[in-house]
Amino acid sequence: MVGYSAYQLDPGPLEPSVLTQQLTHRSRDIWDGNVNMILNTRRCDGKFWDLVKKYPIHPRVLEVIELSGLYGIYRSNRPSIDRSLITSLVERWRPETHTFHFRTGEATITLQDVEVLYGLPVNGDPVLGDESIRTIGDWQNICQRLLGFIPRPQNFNRSSLKVTALNAHMLEQQQLPNLATQDMINQMARCYMFWMIAGMMMADTSGNYLKLMFLPMLEDLSVVSSYSWGSATLACLYHFLCKASQSNQNEIAGFLPLLQVYLITTSIIYKYFF
Repeated sequence: MVGYSAYQLDPGPLEPSVLTQQLTHRSRDIWDGNVNMILNTRRCDGKFWDLVKKYPIHPRVLEVIELSGLYGIYRSNRPSIDRSLITSLVERWRPETHTFHFRTGEATITLQDVEVLYGLPVNGDPVLGDESIRTIGDWQNICQRLLGFIPRPQNFNRSSLKVTALNAHMLEQQQLPNLATQDMINQMARCYMFWMIAGMMMADTSGNYLKLMFLPMLEDLSVVSSYSWGSATLACLYHFLCKASQSNQNEIAGFLPLLQVYLITTSIIYKYFF
């Protein structure tokens, strides 16, 4: 009887000069038998959608949001995120090429997808944020001027604000009077836009804090639409996809609805997964 010689499969890549991070990639864990590693999806938009469902946004506030270029985020309504789907996509994401590697080729999300799916502007000034070193007192003054309230010191974590503090303020201002001044309207519009930017479009892994670095960009509402919010949103998603693709990570953030809606809309999920 001829002796049996086991055939050793090579998990790849066959050419390591491009995919240089394979040894620390999540796909390596699958090869090693660790298949039950569903990523936690970090989000802090739940209370936002509860708020707008119970108390619809005032028409005058909505007009300001529409002019800002961010209306597509609000119009999308509460997204349902499939953690297993997101995890399976991250396993196919390659940080070296910023593309998903499927059986039949590579695919990725482009600026055109961001613009078409959510109407976010992809041309204009870059979204840099303001990372100047500020004290809690400085941020309290900025919040009072731009958002219309002064958060308590314990609601800050360095340059981030607890989402519960913003939510509590907006609940207090749920019914704006018909004779509300334009300053009141603008402040409330900034509250919604700040939450959408820091809590959805560029959400981080904190889960319950909003980065204040984006708030000063909303001071002059006439120029908010001139920023390339779509580019910043996509770059943030790319960043968290690259980070989550490493085997030592157990969570992912960024604008995950964009990832999920993109796949469903273009039917890639049916073409490559079934």
